[in-house]
Amino acid sequence: MRIKAPCWYYGEELLKMLRRAVKKSGCDCIALSGGIDSSLVLLASLLEGIKPKGYIAVYRGGLPKDIAFANYLSKKFNIDAELVFIEPYRSEDLRKSITECIGEENLNSHLDGGCIEFRNDAVFYSVIKKARDDRCRCIYTGSGGDELFAGYSFLLSLGEEDLDNSIRMLSYGRFPEVEIAKCLNMNAFFPFLDEPIRDLSLQIPIYCLRSSRMMRKEILREILGESWLGMIAERMKAPAESGSGTKDMCISRFDERFLPLIFLQDLEGQPSILQHVVVVVEEYVDLFRL
Repeated sequence: MRIKAPCWYYGEELLKMLRRAVKKSGCDCIALSGGIDSSLVLLASLLEGIKPKGYIAVYRGGLPKDIAFANYLSKKFNIDAELVFIEPYRSEDLRKSITECIGEENLNSHLDGGCIEFRNDAVFYSVIKKARDDRCRCIYTGSGGDELFAGYSFLLSLGEEDLDNSIRMLSYGRFPEVEIAKCLNMNAFFPFLDEPIRDLSLQIPIYCLRSSRMMRKEILREILGESWLGMIAERMKAPAESGSGTKDMCISRFDERFLPLIFLQDLEGQPSILQHVVVVVEEYVDLFRL
């Protein structure tokens, strides 16, 4: 049940809970993208006196968007940060390793031959494996921020009841990075998925998640903005595949240039598949509303 209260109140409570969660786990490393979610986890850890080493995924064959933001955080807070390069010539080996972790069915969960899942999972697999090889005690990730705080663009157009139902469904959905960390035998901690934080997030009024600015995850942006991280707070959402550049690893039939054709030929009369695709390809959801 969502309980009406000032957004600043929920922002303060959320940051307190995040601080308790990161202090409890005491990780010494973080998957750092410079996005809203991982930046807030980093902020909470710094406020608790923890300075985790950042790992930034970079695909050499792509155009990564995260580097500037992650480097900004590294320099601002004087934390160590390392680029984890994903080499194009190792793509097939990486895909095989990921498939061994999550299974072929999950790899192809988007019905595109496994491309979209691979492009996103490659980021987490590479970073988590590097942290393990570097003997990190554990690693933080910002997983769950999009699901709990309305980070997907298709959620912006939903009515309050539908949005609430969608968030509740997504918040208990599948998170591949959890499976990957377990497969790699690496201790990973996902603060947003900590049960007290998940419970609190489901009480936050919709108007604190989605305001008239329609920026998504408004409450998280407010926390960052009030903590002198306006550059991060105003950043547009970039999925893992775009932020790291792995979007160029393979071609999915759901990439923007193919979407109108897919809508007309493959998804007509199949609303369940259409809804699934919209979650994945959030930047191009408007094309499905022709």
